[in-house]
Amino acid sequence: MTIKKIKNRKRIIPLLFILLIISFISIIIFTSLGSVNIPLKEVIKTLFLNQENSTYKLLIMDLRLPRILGSFIIGGILALSGNILQLIIQNPLADPYILGISSGASFGAVIYTALSGILGLHLFFGLETFSFIFSIISAIIVFMLAKEGKKFPVLSLILSGVIVSFLFNAFTTLITVMFWRNLIHVNIWLMGSTASITWEDIFILTVVLLIQTIVIIIYNKELNVLSMGDDMAIYSGVNPEKIKMILILTNIFAVSIAVSKSGIIGFVGLIIPHLVRKIKGPYSLISSLISILSGGIFLTISDFISRTIFAPSELPIGIITSIIGAPLFIYVMKKRGKKL
Repeated sequence: MTIKKIKNRKRIIPLLFILLIISFISIIIFTSLGSVNIPLKEVIKTLFLNQENSTYKLLIMDLRLPRILGSFIIGGILALSGNILQLIIQNPLADPYILGISSGASFGAVIYTALSGILGLHLFFGLETFSFIFSIISAIIVFMLAKEGKKFPVLSLILSGVIVSFLFNAFTTLITVMFWRNLIHVNIWLMGSTASITWEDIFILTVVLLIQTIVIIIYNKELNVLSMGDDMAIYSGVNPEKIKMILILTNIFAVSIAVSKSGIIGFVGLIIPHLVRKIKGPYSLISSLISILSGGIFLTISDFISRTIFAPSELPIGIITSIIGAPLFIYVMKKRGKKL
């Protein structure tokens, strides 16, 4: 282990500890705040002292806490996916939303809802499986369109992702218009919402985030080499295509599950990992762990804004992340325009 790596590890542990404390405090505070404010001491009593008020307990445990934890975990999944994709593609403009993965996953979720809920078909596979299948299909189309010889030029990849996103969004809109009487609620969900997340969803999302994190820990060294280019990877004895396939499939799986629970929430996977690597550098394990916590905090704050800014009405959380993320995307695109 080099001296530089030892220094990085010594620096990262306090930072992760601080982010964990901020995450914990954020979850407690945002559980307290909302259209109906709950005294902070009642939140603490309910969560840690088993001295609950029955009304507050119902509000905290059945409604608010699952939503906030869900926002945090989904933010972590999206930010981690964005970090991995940006390292693989070696471009800060890559994220699950831009590459069409999120649109494919949301189309799969809407198809499942229409087939099972409206047409009454008894489907063997669940909503998450449909999201995963269609996110795989969208990713395959994007990479096929972008392929030039044996390479995937970044500009072609991003343009293909935008085209495929429009295509799947159009199909999704078509279905929601065809069955608008039964799918009118889906339009709000598609723009991003964590309002309907349950404890069962929290369990599934936690397992998904753990799988994603374990894969990154296992392939950390290979990803570091891969982020320097395919030639460097081959020179170092790493099979770039095999590692890319494992990492991309893992992240498509994670993003499809997240989208099936919350709809499309754009730009979290773009802005968070980009800012993290700007501050802490490109080392994959460090930037991934910080991205998870930063993405979780960011989406928890965005969710708080979305449910309180026009209370008692709610704004889709995807609108908040887009308002913040779009200007930054333009800034990054302009800054790197000559390199695309």
